[in-house]
Amino acid sequence: MAPSATLCTRVSLDRIRNPAVKAPNPDTEIGYAAFGEWYDNIRARLLKPALEEAELALDRSLAEHLSDRDLARIRSTTGRVKSTRRTWRKIHQPRYENQIATLDDVAAAIDDLVGLRMTCINLRDIEMIQTALEALPRTSGDGLWLDPTSERDYVAYPKESGYRGWHVNLGIEVDGTPVVCELQVRTLLQDSWGELTHEETYSKDGELPPLVDILSTRMAGLLSILDDIAEDLRTELDRIDQEVVAGHDDPLVEAADALAGQAADAAALLRSRWMSINRPTDLAGLAWALQREFGAEISDNWFGHGSFKRFLRHAVPEGEISTGRQAYLLPTDDGRSTESDEDGVGLLDENSRHAAPGAARQLRRIDPEFPSLAASDWPVLFEHLAESWRRVKPADTSVNTSNRLTRSARDLARGAGISLSRRTLNYVVKSLLAANEAAPNPTLAPKAPVLANRFAEQTVQRMVELRIIEGSKSKAAAQVTNWITDALDP
Repeated sequence: MAPSATLCTRVSLDRIRNPAVKAPNPDTEIGYAAFGEWYDNIRARLLKPALEEAELALDRSLAEHLSDRDLARIRSTTGRVKSTRRTWRKIHQPRYENQIATLDDVAAAIDDLVGLRMTCINLRDIEMIQTALEALPRTSGDGLWLDPTSERDYVAYPKESGYRGWHVNLGIEVDGTPVVCELQVRTLLQDSWGELTHEETYSKDGELPPLVDILSTRMAGLLSILDDIAEDLRTELDRIDQEVVAGHDDPLVEAADALAGQAADAAALLRSRWMSINRPTDLAGLAWALQREFGAEISDNWFGHGSFKRFLRHAVPEGEISTGRQAYLLPTDDGRSTESDEDGVGLLDENSRHAAPGAARQLRRIDPEFPSLAASDWPVLFEHLAESWRRVKPADTSVNTSNRLTRSARDLARGAGISLSRRTLNYVVKSLLAANEAAPNPTLAPKAPVLANRFAEQTVQRMVELRIIEGSKSKAAAQVTNWITDALDP
């Protein structure tokens, strides 16, 4: 994919041909006064308008690709244009001495003159935002675009200081001039670490006093543990949400007269939602939207229907609900995506034949937790998961068993110097346990290819249920299976 364009001119051809040529002394050839005059002009003419346009475009993109429930998990989005003084300090850092010779080189070398910062609740929400941003174009044009080559994942690979966060560059055009904007996404706890340690204030070329360094690193580790606990809490709350949706099997009771008007209003809202969706929508999110509008107390009996699913069937009798581990309301025929089974075959990353196929991307847009790995990453995951299966010997499909398998596989990977996402592991483990639910056998320790094939079968079945692909024998199904299993030795 092409990298995003940058503001102003690139470095000169002589400096590209001979990067060892040192930049002139900025104190004599780029004076502070001249720099300040130039930068004040560019801030007012391009950078501030770019920030305003980028904030609006980012909000529109997230609103288009995330549900109201997911949007509520984003707590703040702020932006700033780097000040003249801080930019002046930055261009004097050693790493830019061979990149900046003239004022026009500044914007080409420094990609965070315009910065956006987004805070969310959980680690999983960072992946949710990443998935939403995948829909952005990769080259300049109308609206916001994404430069995937600029990604810096300090969540998986924290800085030595302990800083954690996910960074990527976005771009926006102002009067035909492309401007780069750096986006930083952090959890509330990751952002708190930066505030408590004054990380930006003290980030300088010299080393920090040892005690400050030690205390900052210790705090980062503790907050990371709290982020993991918060992730476990969200997983349990999501499980409760699923139970709220499914409800119980008690006989249908009559709705109370006092709720009759409210029930009709809620039914009309559900029907309106169904008519507007263009892809499968999870029932837990729909239930959350109703509880937000009418109060959490409606979940006690869902207007006399006993469960949300029953109330949904009452409100939208012609609506179809998917089967499987997580239920979705399917869109109407008029609102259904026009992407065909053959479309799902062709949507590969243009830079890598190992990237997730189109059908997998469509599933990830519906379910942001679905893993989107390179084909070469699957063998690593399944090899460690097979070993954890042998050690844990799962005898049931409980949350405790799922957590034990996930922790074991993650610890094994860490011991081998490999970083595996806990959310990815947990997703695969739950899917495999669901496939094994009918007859769990603790004495059976399946090998990696067996686990990979089971997960591929579960994934294809889910795609068929959600109408992403036409059937388990389709070309798209074969491509998904090959993506997950081909790199494993039989």
